[in-house]
Amino acid sequence: MIQPQARIDAPAPVRDAVHRIREIGLVAVLAWAPLPFGSARPWAWDLLGILALALLGLSAAYETMRPSRAGMLTPLLPALVMGGLVMGWIVFQALPWNLFGLHHPLWDRASEVLGRPLATSLSIDREASRVHLFRLMTYAAFFIVAWQVGRRPEAAYRLLRAFAVIATVYALYGLVEFVSPDPRILWFIKEAYVTDVTATFVNRNSFATFAGLAVIAHLVLIADLLARKTDMRSRRSFLLSLADSLLGDAKWLVLGLVVCGGALLMSHSRGGLISALAAVAVLMALILAAPAARAPWRLWFAGIGVTGLALVVVLTGATTFDRLDAMSNDLEMRPKIAAAVLRAIGDNWPTGTGYGSFGDIFLLYQPLNVIGNVGLAHNDYLENALELGVPAAALLVAAVLYLAGLCLVGVFRRRRDVIYPLAGTAATVMVGVHSAFDFSLQIPAVTVTYAVMLGIGVAQSTGTRAARSSRPNPR
Repeated sequence: MIQPQARIDAPAPVRDAVHRIREIGLVAVLAWAPLPFGSARPWAWDLLGILALALLGLSAAYETMRPSRAGMLTPLLPALVMGGLVMGWIVFQALPWNLFGLHHPLWDRASEVLGRPLATSLSIDREASRVHLFRLMTYAAFFIVAWQVGRRPEAAYRLLRAFAVIATVYALYGLVEFVSPDPRILWFIKEAYVTDVTATFVNRNSFATFAGLAVIAHLVLIADLLARKTDMRSRRSFLLSLADSLLGDAKWLVLGLVVCGGALLMSHSRGGLISALAAVAVLMALILAAPAARAPWRLWFAGIGVTGLALVVVLTGATTFDRLDAMSNDLEMRPKIAAAVLRAIGDNWPTGTGYGSFGDIFLLYQPLNVIGNVGLAHNDYLENALELGVPAAALLVAAVLYLAGLCLVGVFRRRRDVIYPLAGTAATVMVGVHSAFDFSLQIPAVTVTYAVMLGIGVAQSTGTRAARSSRPNPR
């Protein structure tokens, strides 16, 4: 019996062209996503979803053109299973049926008020659940595409370098608007956070997370360059090559680091600053501990990095530290909101109220002393626990932590291309800490960027291509 061909024996130039198109597509997405207010508009969100599907389809086509490698997906299986279960649960929440009597009691009350039976579901807003599921699938698609592209270390390097350049351009734009007498976001007059750097983002905290990811990218790229360029034959040659690297080949990366770090501090985001400091601290600790980076340059790098960060903080961060000490109305409201969310979780913990339903369900629990419409919990962990239910929310967090764990293991196992698992681990710390303070991962530009950084980090933590790379790596 003739077996059907599962793969196409495409010429190498064709495969390389398809791979290059995927890579260029990812770079274009990284450049575009922050532009329309961080893509936090329905049409921009939908466009990212369409682009994700297109790149995923292109990746599927590419995989049919190359020889199969047994076990390639094995490291990702636990995360794929956990993520698939979460997505399946969201679908189940949004189904308009009353299977085993599983539905939210609000549907019964609504039926009583309207005097007619309504199609019930676990989700109190089925349309919102479907929309948010599509967005979650979009982020997963970008991760998978970045993981596939990032298996080639030279492509992973180009992606990380491209993001560093893109983020620097956005940070420069934000700083220019900051000093402008008539600050704007694109061609719109800036109405919120007028005294803060936000670039093309509306919210300063979201921009701070984006800038923090850029700081991480710059730091690991500088570390990579130092590892390749420093001459360790003697103390004198080491110091000369270190200075030559920082003032020569790395000067644009150093400048980009200063720009992105300064823009982050001038955003005056408390959560952004705390998250960035935590991520940089973890990054420096891992660089000092990673077997692939054990060389004299790492101590100088850590020292210069800490000194530079302190200098930038002293020069530009006074307002941020003033805000850390200030008891604003915002700080007074958030504990009250969190307490109300915890009560809501207690009432709905097994099944949740439906993905994307927070704004509707919180109205039933909103304290009288919390004024205004509260559409976000300012804590992604609590918000997900309420919407998905505690078990599904825990699975979602576990899936991301598992992938970050692969990066962390890669930091200590890899002997080359270690900067990518370093970036994936530090980026997870950045967004993970900030998610406890705010909702930056609900801004598409931030999550897409993180998905790409995590994707290439996992790819270079588990793949075999990196071991065959011709590029020198941290020693």
